[in-house]
Amino acid sequence: MAAEETPRCLQEGPDCQGKVEYHLNPDRDDFKTFPRCEHHQQQRLDQAEKNLELMSDTPPKWFDPMYAGESWDEDGW
Repeated sequence: MAAEETPRCLQEGPDCQGKVEYHLNPDRDDFKTFPRCEHHQQQRLDQAEKNLELMSDTPPKWFDPMYAGESWDEDGW
């Protein structure tokens, strides 16, 4: 039986920290996994949270339609 290769972080560099593992990301629906260290996976999860917020049908708390006359939905006001 061949030894399994240890995964390397996709964003490998001097700021990598923690164990490298394959992770699913909540803003992807294709179930692909990516090898990231704990540090870079936390950064990716933070970005995924922002992505999910921006793709939501419900406007986030910070959205103010009066600020620039914009609306959250496609239909406008």
